[in-house]
Amino acid sequence: MSDNNVENQVESHLTTSKVGTWISVGMVAGVILVSYFILFGFYMSRV
Repeated sequence: MSDNNVENQVESHLTTSKVGTWISVGMVAGVILVSYFILFGFYMSRV
């Protein structure tokens, strides 16, 4: 009984860390895309 509880805790922790990883990846990708579009907008306004 206690072994199953530990497995559930580990599994939920792994799922939580995966979600956190994907949130971090998404935020980094969003920052890169936003900065790219800003730089692209400056470049197009100069050219």
